Amino acid sequence: MAHLIKLEDCVSRYQYDMYRYPGQFSRLKRERWDSLKREWENSYLNDSPSVNKFVEEQKKSAKGAFDKIKKWYKRENRDPIIEEFEEKPYRFKYTTLPELKTTFLHELFEFQLNWASSTLRETSIMKKQLFYDPTLKWLLQSFPDNYFVLYYPTVTYPKATVQFDILLIGPTDIWCIVNLNGSGNTIFQSFSERYWLELEGEEEKKIINPLLSLNRMSTIVKRILADSELDMAVRKAVLTKNGYIDVSNQWSGANFFDQRNIDEWNDRLKNNSSPIKSVQLKFSQYLLDACQTTSELRYDIGVEEEDINSFENEDY
Repeated sequence: MAHLIKLEDCVSRYQYDMYRYPGQFSRLKRERWDSLKREWENSYLNDSPSVNKFVEEQKKSAKGAFDKIKKWYKRENRDPIIEEFEEKPYRFKYTTLPELKTTFLHELFEFQLNWASSTLRETSIMKKQLFYDPTLKWLLQSFPDNYFVLYYPTVTYPKATVQFDILLIGPTDIWCIVNLNGSGNTIFQSFSERYWLELEGEEEKKIINPLLSLNRMSTIVKRILADSELDMAVRKAVLTKNGYIDVSNQWSGANFFDQRNIDEWNDRLKNNSSPIKSVQLKFSQYLLDACQTTSELRYDIGVEEEDINSFENEDY
């Protein structure tokens, strides 16, 4: 599952330490899934009167000791979002493994949105419709952990402010992406330098040429790479999961992916087994530093000054 490192202008944990949070998220995800799978496997054993009676007796005898341990174990330095992720109860009875995976992915998606819109000290107002955004969910759930996603951030570099669409940062390549929403019958065609046509049956409307946004994004990305003396390939793509792009890419320098070939492109990137690279982390941090953020202090701050550094650094 790809990392959501920036969501519009929301505050992101990743922007404060790109070298820590990718490893921490991957570890939490792995531990959570292992825990849920064990609970799911054990739920069938526990679904019997004799076992349930034994479990209840053990719970009663252990409750007093557990209450004392809770008093000794101070958790005020714990991240409440991580606690919720680790402790969220499930009802496993009569749930198949595929259903459990679907539930887990849904929980993980919400967890990512939390990390992309809050830190231990700050929070941002996030649009509720992002919880139901199919493109965002597809990007995060169809690419592996070695990819980073920035979703419609606003970037100021060096002084020019540019509204980005989507960036997908891999170990060696940076993809500038414009997504076009359509149905299974939508056809996108070029019309002029400024406009494309969106055709839906007999209906026709003009949309802004997505290549304009791609060119703006790629120009900023290349400048950041040059100024920071980093070497990564910059690629451009227009994609639609539910439609067709009837445009020649001969002169555009962009790739067009629609429902005919988007899965092939996705599989090719998923098969990139390269681990997260130092150059990928460095560029992501430079870019996050240039992103605009709108946030406010959290009212429920119950953590000490060192909390933001309370987790061990991961090795890369």
